[in-house]
Amino acid sequence: MTHPTIEQLVSLAKRRGFIFPDSEIYGGFSNTWDYGPLGVELKNNIKQLWWKMFVHERDDMYGLDAALIMNPKV
Repeated sequence: MTHPTIEQLVSLAKRRGFIFPDSEIYGGFSNTWDYGPLGVELKNNIKQLWWKMFVHERDDMYGLDAALIMNPKV
């Protein structure tokens, strides 16, 4: 059994409405995506499972939600 390529996976996700090219009606941006209803649910489920596995289930990890824009010295 061969593994699907990333192109095949993206094509399937587009056909099923998980993702849409970003700003598609305005020409879009290359390699950026908007999430459809199922895509949002999938992304949130993956994020919650990752957080549980790497933050809640480990004693040596702590969650952090920092600003995206920081002082250039940082």
